[in-house]
Amino acid sequence: MNEKSALKGTFLVAFGACCWGISGNVGQFLKNTRGFSLEWIVSCRLLIGGLLLLCYLALKHGKKVLAIWQQKQYAMGLVVFSIFGMLPAQYTYFVAIKHSNAGTATVLQYIGPVLIVIYMALRQKKLPSKIECIGVVFALFGTFLLATNGNVHTLALSPQALFWGITSAFALAVYTVQPKQLLEKWDASFVIGWGMFLAGIVITPLHPIVSFEGVMDATAVIAMIFILLFGTILAFCCYLSGVAVVGATKGSLIACLEPLAATVVSIVWLKETFTWIDLIGFAFIVATVGMLSLKKEKGNAAAAS
Repeated sequence: MNEKSALKGTFLVAFGACCWGISGNVGQFLKNTRGFSLEWIVSCRLLIGGLLLLCYLALKHGKKVLAIWQQKQYAMGLVVFSIFGMLPAQYTYFVAIKHSNAGTATVLQYIGPVLIVIYMALRQKKLPSKIECIGVVFALFGTFLLATNGNVHTLALSPQALFWGITSAFALAVYTVQPKQLLEKWDASFVIGWGMFLAGIVITPLHPIVSFEGVMDATAVIAMIFILLFGTILAFCCYLSGVAVVGATKGSLIACLEPLAATVVSIVWLKETFTWIDLIGFAFIVATVGMLSLKKEKGNAAAAS
């Protein structure tokens, strides 16, 4: 991999991660200023975003986009991923935003990798490594600071915000682990496209996109286009294209820009206020992801040597 390709891959991953982080703020903006239901936004993002992504894949790959349904094993796996992976990951994240803000919800979701470490340790009946244990402690400490602002006698976050934020972390863990078999056989863009579209079909009866409440003016239209185009389709495509160049380990490190972008945009644009204790909590949780990614990188290097 030459320097130019590495730079391009890094930019694509960073762009995708930042778009994800900013899209949460855009959703919060629509809720606060236009009266949008965040659940309605989730329905649109999944159903319309998934459909647009599948249309793009169909134009690029033709009938190959339907091939995943030709084998029962993968078809069933895709249905399970859509209902128990994609849908909860998207829904719980936006409900967490509803009860807190985009920055806090995004950071809490990043506890997911720690839950994966604990799950793998239990499954393999093997104690986590030293750096994984440190990562778990960092994540728990960061969550403690966010939840209490350092005061064990009070909750700085509402119980709903804490519940949905932690739930979104569990959903992210399932979203990451469950489709392993699918991703070994199929390109991630196919899995994500179908996963989003099917999840959109499932959630639509509960939050129909035709049942709209709020003010749909020119600004709201532009915001929804950003969520669908930049926060969904381009974010996924750029991230996956970049990871294909720089590798999953470096990609996961660069993806730490997502909570950073969400927090900065929350402060600068939405005028959210965070205490210095909040920011320390954010730093501990984001540092956890970095440590776990570096651990993987060292493990890969050892295996290669």
